[in-house]
Amino acid sequence: MAQYRNQGNVSIGLEPPQSTWTIVRGDTASFRMYVQDDAGNPIDITEATLAMDFYRPSTDTIVLSITPEADPDDGPGEFTIYLASEETEILETDDEFDIQLSYDPGRAIVWTVLQGKIKMIEDFTD
Repeated sequence: MAQYRNQGNVSIGLEPPQSTWTIVRGDTASFRMYVQDDAGNPIDITEATLAMDFYRPSTDTIVLSITPEADPDDGPGEFTIYLASEETEILETDDEFDIQLSYDPGRAIVWTVLQGKIKMIEDFTD
């Protein structure tokens, strides 16, 4: 017969890493991500699906969705987030973002690899 053992509060899982991404409005912006397994080995992302959404809490809307991908300069387990100048024009301070990676090395895995907030700096040079 199973018995209930009161172990108190137990925390399971980890929050995704949190970041603030500072961008100058109208500029291109990019950064490189590196993903690895629990043993520290790069995850093969050639068959992975990557997705990134930018969410505006003040209007409860997704304002931008992009598909990150490996850049020719990226190594194993790396991919680059890139925003064109017209994409940074629509972002606002306090917009939130997350990056999701989906892959199937024998079983379906969906993983939020990063979450964060945007900090926009206004550009005043034409």
